[in-house]
Amino acid sequence: MLIKPAFSLPTIFLCRSFILPAMLLIALLLQIEHSEAQTSKEIRGVWVHPSTFGPAKDPAVASIRKTLDEYHHSGINTLMVLVKSTSGLVYYKSSVAQMDTAWKWDFFGTFLEEAQKRNMTVHPWFCVFTEGAQAGPVREHPEWFVRSTTMETQGVVNPALEGVREYERNLILELVRNYPVNWIHLDYIRYPCEPSEPFFSFDEETRKQFRQHTGEDPLELKNKNSGNTLWNEWIEWNGEHVTRFVRELKTALKTAKRSVRISAAVFPDADNSRVLIGQDWGRWMREGLIDMICPMLYLNNDTLLAKYVERAVKHAIQHRQLCAGIGIVTAHNKNSPAGLVSQIRLTRRLRADGYIIFSSGSLTKEYLDALALLR
Repeated sequence: MLIKPAFSLPTIFLCRSFILPAMLLIALLLQIEHSEAQTSKEIRGVWVHPSTFGPAKDPAVASIRKTLDEYHHSGINTLMVLVKSTSGLVYYKSSVAQMDTAWKWDFFGTFLEEAQKRNMTVHPWFCVFTEGAQAGPVREHPEWFVRSTTMETQGVVNPALEGVREYERNLILELVRNYPVNWIHLDYIRYPCEPSEPFFSFDEETRKQFRQHTGEDPLELKNKNSGNTLWNEWIEWNGEHVTRFVRELKTALKTAKRSVRISAAVFPDADNSRVLIGQDWGRWMREGLIDMICPMLYLNNDTLLAKYVERAVKHAIQHRQLCAGIGIVTAHNKNSPAGLVSQIRLTRRLRADGYIIFSSGSLTKEYLDALALLR
């Protein structure tokens, strides 16, 4: 007995003609939903300088409120606000470091309060080892400064010294105790890059420590290049001290009454940074010492930007985040609103967690208008 099919061949083809477009539509909707979800949780940040608002309190507070309203309207949700500059002076109430005397009020406390009213996330931004003003307690410790083979200094203190690491760590812990923050942002978490790389310290205490480690004085090494095993060890040994600082800070933050995470501004390439400036940020991400990494990719070449974003994204494992640092006006590039938009879209395509713009001083209305269209 022949069984009559439930559907004729034309009916089957008709069903397929509806099913395939429907499946494509569903896939498109899911892609849009995923894209919207990704954008909704995207980190959209700015590095913010106190100088953007000026030192006089009343006009500065008015400017902070106006600026944060404009940022909020443009979709910005994260603020890396400078609390310790490359001079070593600070912009919050401190009993440890010297405040910038031009700001006779609690800039950071005021800024934080206004940002939190707008549900914006604040990362207090520390330029960690830079002490250009040689002010406060640092003035009492000239032996802390990084010294070249000819004993020249660059206004940067030496992470190989325990006293240096303790001082810089105490600054951060003081702020965490006194202000309700959930993030700390590290910058200049490295050795100097000028006038040449690498620029590690040849001060007497550092040389003594390395002699204890290897039996050799780094200053007396005949061949200071990568063909010498001892020079390779010198490079690795110095970098270990920067990593030690990050690890010690991570441990110390666990004693805070709330969860405090760490973000860091870093040089573009993890491998080069590890060797040339002792900044092993790839390892920091792998070991969970850093929660958010922000490689500073300041250039107008989108092809190169894509190369380094894609390379950096591979380090954003588990719950760690990767936000591309995009420059408007820097020592390396001068961008445009269209260029900024293009680079942000590129970071989205490469599945970065967001972007941080350098910096507030260059983020004019034309850039904010362009950002508002990206929301």
